[in-house]
Amino acid sequence: MHELLERTIREASGYFQNFLIHEYSKKSALHAVDARVKLLATIIFIVLAVSTFKLEKVLLVLIFLAIISAVTGLSLISLAGRIWLFTLFSFIVVIPISLSDPAYLITFTLRVAASLLAIQMLVMTTSFSEICLALRYFRVPELFVSALWLAYRYAILMFRELLGILIARESRRVSKGSHMDVWKKGGEAMGLFFLRSFEKAERVQLAMEARGETLNHYHGKLKKLDFVYATILVFTVFWWVII
Repeated sequence: MHELLERTIREASGYFQNFLIHEYSKKSALHAVDARVKLLATIIFIVLAVSTFKLEKVLLVLIFLAIISAVTGLSLISLAGRIWLFTLFSFIVVIPISLSDPAYLITFTLRVAASLLAIQMLVMTTSFSEICLALRYFRVPELFVSALWLAYRYAILMFRELLGILIARESRRVSKGSHMDVWKKGGEAMGLFFLRSFEKAERVQLAMEARGETLNHYHGKLKKLDFVYATILVFTVFWWVII
């Protein structure tokens, strides 16, 4: 039982860390689109997905997002691997309601899937620093953006530390041990996890202060590819309205 629990924690830590990380290894056409355009498009896609209960409109948004991902070179398998857990959770949550309205179960799940897909298309192709700069361009308060940036960095650090501690503990274990040993070592691992997270967070804070914490405004110019992506967005909104 305790091995299953440890494996679940390790897999969950890896999943949530992967959910937040920008994709650097494989560049796609969407990587070259301006962060401001992608941020605005993501917000619009999410609004289109969650502001309706018509299945055909939700499917339209989901299909357009999938087509954009495939055409621009993003791996649909990687995107599905990033969003499946939250989508499955949303499906399970609304199962009781589906007894009286089965169509709501499908619509709600697809709404969540479309929203998560739009978010992951942004996260995979845009570094978080560019997202913060884009938020500042749209006059989002600097205090909120700074807090968001710190929360992102600390979340990544915490998941990495937790995953590292679990792997190190597993590599040193030569026997299963009793349940009491597992609880004891688990308590020690949690204490070590909080201490190392605190130390890492302090180092990040000191490094940011040394480099300057002020977020600059976005100064990039829009390119032809940005206008193409904006045109696709307008086309999606148009079809969403007329359906």
